[in-house]
Amino acid sequence: MKKIFPFIAFVLLAYTSIAQKMVPQIKNGTVLSYTAYARAFGQALPAVLTITDLNAPLRIKWMINGLGTGTFEISAKAIQSGTKMALREPGFDEVTKLKDNETLAFLSKDTFNNLKDKKSFELNGLTFKVEEGAPGYQLDGKEVDTFYAVSEKGKTKLWVLNNPDFPLICKIEGAAQGIDLSLNSIQ
Repeated sequence: MKKIFPFIAFVLLAYTSIAQKMVPQIKNGTVLSYTAYARAFGQALPAVLTITDLNAPLRIKWMINGLGTGTFEISAKAIQSGTKMALREPGFDEVTKLKDNETLAFLSKDTFNNLKDKKSFELNGLTFKVEEGAPGYQLDGKEVDTFYAVSEKGKTKLWVLNNPDFPLICKIEGAAQGIDLSLNSIQ
């Protein structure tokens, strides 16, 4: 009996710590505030992305102080099977249409399924492996339910929201495009 009580207490403690992880829901009007760090310039800029239409084509309004504002448009094909994430300056047009294989700040549904099922996925020509027990991601002092994945050479690290409807990139470090992102808030 003395051995069973500590085991039950441990299981309950583990369950409550897992249950407390936050999974923000993304919907029309959701505002994502990021810090974008351009490594080549050593400059950090606040970047605000607002989901204006979750239906395909998905539309995300962007605003970067000193750079401007506009809209990214992501096709239904990219939402389903995109294998690249656009990390670049938007075009000067009011609407920047991404290619059919590009998403923005989230993984495609197929890529996310590979992440969950195979614990491995490809993004921007790199193979990532999910690592268990890795550092969690925090928003407003609460741990967010994320997957942590590292590229084969260990140079690029991703924290991906565990939300099959919208697997948001919470953080990316060491992106090949030279821009790192860190999510600061979701409203």
